[in-house]
Amino acid sequence: MAGQVSRAKRIAPPVGVRAPRALLDRADRLLMDAVGEEDPRERFQVAYLAALRGAAAVLAATVATRPARERSRSAWVLLAGAAPEFVMWADYFADHSATRAALEAGLSREITDQQADAFYARVSAFLHDVEDLLGEAGRLRPESDWGSGVSA
Repeated sequence: MAGQVSRAKRIAPPVGVRAPRALLDRADRLLMDAVGEEDPRERFQVAYLAALRGAAAVLAATVATRPARERSRSAWVLLAGAAPEFVMWADYFADHSATRAALEAGLSREITDQQADAFYARVSAFLHDVEDLLGEAGRLRPESDWGSGVSA
């Protein structure tokens, strides 16, 4: 019960719930696009973008606790700070950031089909966890209460 109370305090107002859902929907679409990529490097990159959208959904649904000038620009650092239950995910994706940056810069990085598929599966699991968080946010503060001034 105590975990629910602390999470309820971090949940953003009504606009913050619609934006996270839209970001999660975009992440899901990107992940579906990744399946169709034959080149494992492309599959990895598109799945990474899906993970970034998932992180953005969590960040949009949580209240930032540090002043903007002190915040990192890394989505993974921000994710770990905003939602401690996602620290392992943040670390996992941060470990793959250099590969993503190299691919984006056009540098040669070998990624096998097996590696791309394993990464895809991890992104899928991450997005399920994001969905669970957003679902809990909705249960903690029902949409019908947003306009009535009732707080969670």
